[in-house]
Amino acid sequence: MKEKIGVGVIGVGILGTRHARVYSEQPTARLVALADHNPSKAQETAQKLGARLFSDYREMLSLLGPKGTAELHAVSVATPDFAHVEPVRAALEAGIDVFVEKPLTMSTAEAQSLIALAKEKSQVLIVNYSQRWLPEHRHIEELLLNGVLGDVAFIESHRWDAAWVPERMISWADRTTPIHFMSSHDIDFILHWLADRVESVSAIGHHGALGAEKGLKGVADGFAALLKFRRGTVVSLHSSWVLPSTFPLAADSYLEVLGSKGSVFLTGSGREMRFYNEDRAERIAFSGPVTATEVQGRIEGAFTKSLQAFLSAVEKRELDAPTSAARTLHVVEVQEAIIKAVTTGQVINL
Repeated sequence: MKEKIGVGVIGVGILGTRHARVYSEQPTARLVALADHNPSKAQETAQKLGARLFSDYREMLSLLGPKGTAELHAVSVATPDFAHVEPVRAALEAGIDVFVEKPLTMSTAEAQSLIALAKEKSQVLIVNYSQRWLPEHRHIEELLLNGVLGDVAFIESHRWDAAWVPERMISWADRTTPIHFMSSHDIDFILHWLADRVESVSAIGHHGALGAEKGLKGVADGFAALLKFRRGTVVSLHSSWVLPSTFPLAADSYLEVLGSKGSVFLTGSGREMRFYNEDRAERIAFSGPVTATEVQGRIEGAFTKSLQAFLSAVEKRELDAPTSAARTLHVVEVQEAIIKAVTTGQVINL
């Protein structure tokens, strides 16, 4: 029997708690430790899952990593968007593989430095772009690979969050943007599907809908971006988090892909796809686990499949996995270009 991969989680908020639980449910992994600067909020999770709890991730890496007891082989970094760089760097320098929440970083320079370090240390560094594993997204990918849609002319992607997400769910909305917090996934799977690079970016932002009276002064309401790809595809991205409290979900989305031979339209929460080509029109309803759905006491879905892919890469020493930081660097470059286009009012060429 193979030795289980000893894993830890840095940052035990909403997503970090999910990482910890899913690790604890994997037969190839053993949850060793959790680290959070506010350990009291992680105490219940640590006790429930039988993991050691640290207030300083550096101490966890030092004591349990290869230079310590060698119990820790890999970690998830699930700190806020703006706070990924230092824990990822510390883990890589300690000789520990890393699964980091999207976005990898907020800047291209930071991403490049982490990618270079992972290469130097021969460590796995993978970003959790879990939405690649959604069945509906897999279906679109298959249609594209098989040429069913032909050459893609337009893609339109919408991401909406309820206003209570930046108002109450996270306390650091002023240190991220909807493009980073929400649209990282869309940018990633669109780049992956098209196997192409963005040539130019134009974008505008909006402020004021959230309101300074709610303590959100300076927080962007959302962005609209237009991406032109080298082979001609035009992609429109909308990303905002201003939906009122009467909206029944925390988040929703909409996606359309228009090609020379066929087109698809996908509703997010509805999980209904409409497909059209010259020969037929059909509706496809997707069911089963979504991103993280509890099934018979276990978390199943795209998140779990993404985490399992990380564990497999650790075991096989697959440094160039599909969602590795090196292979998804262009996501960070595009995000940075969108923000630059908004602040300068110029078209940004990549």
